[in-house]
Amino acid sequence: MDNKIEQIATALFIDGKRILVSAVGGYSGCPDKMIDTLRLNYIDIINLKLCHTCTDGFRDEKFIEIFNDKMYSLMKIEPPNRKTKLFYGEYKGRNKDQFEIKLILKEDRTFKFWVNKGHGSDFTEGLWKNIDDTLILKSRNLNKEDDISFALSSAKWIEFDDLKFRLRKGKLTELNGKNRKFKKTVE
Repeated sequence: MDNKIEQIATALFIDGKRILVSAVGGYSGCPDKMIDTLRLNYIDIINLKLCHTCTDGFRDEKFIEIFNDKMYSLMKIEPPNRKTKLFYGEYKGRNKDQFEIKLILKEDRTFKFWVNKGHGSDFTEGLWKNIDDTLILKSRNLNKEDDISFALSSAKWIEFDDLKFRLRKGKLTELNGKNRKFKKTVE
């Protein structure tokens, strides 16, 4: 049965459908809207909600787990874990040169990072994931149009490839050696 569920997820993926399944309902009842669209890693994904009562929610758990794990794997997206929501928000800090730095981590797993240098700034954007309490940032690749626009501006593109931070009590501390630290300002 597990193989059949994975085959369904694979067939939908090959057909161009990006779908995740979630369980809703229980004591509070089911929402009016049983299909939503969410965005992760620049991918629009359909969130299909399976409604259940207070006593039968366990029946869908295994199906949902197998289906979603396969779909996340095919989309090459790290599935959220229990700590993922703790990372959402805006962080501020200062680097060793006392320039203000800012990091925004969005729910769609995209990030933006700035170093404000007065008249100019360094920045990057890309995708983030977490493994428990470790945040990992990876900048997106620039295309030719992006390269030209950055050459004409005062902004300088910086690139992160698996830059790691540890989250403790709303504070991010860099693990790659540059000693950057951030404090959460907005959730």
